[in-house]
Amino acid sequence: MQSEFCLRAETVSFSNMIAHLISGGQASPVTVMDISIHQNGGAPLHKSLDEEKIFTLIDGELDFTLMRATRTLRPGDRVTVARGDVHGFVNRKGDVARLLLVSAPSRHDAFFRAMAALPVPHAPEAVSEVCAKYRQEIVGL
Repeated sequence: MQSEFCLRAETVSFSNMIAHLISGGQASPVTVMDISIHQNGGAPLHKSLDEEKIFTLIDGELDFTLMRATRTLRPGDRVTVARGDVHGFVNRKGDVARLLLVSAPSRHDAFFRAMAALPVPHAPEAVSEVCAKYRQEIVGL
């Protein structure tokens, strides 16, 4: 890892989420994101084929699904997700929820940039291409 100053986090937005990309890319072994999830925003059920993740809820509430179990997270709650495990989350409340995400190896920031760059509404084929490139699989249970 190379030491460096990162003076301003890049911000991207999609799926009713605003993500501050705190670290990521080749200079870091992990991706760290501070994500604000607005009402009805979140991530559909999916698998990250190459990444392991730790989510910590900072503010608000989120309904988080891991495999076949769904729990309502409250501030301070943490979820660890092994690569390949089905997971997703949604903010069903009116208040903004804030989530800290750490994923390894570093690359999830590139997936967020690519999703944010897609025109809205997202064409399903374009989403599939981004998911394939970054080894994410949207699934249903």
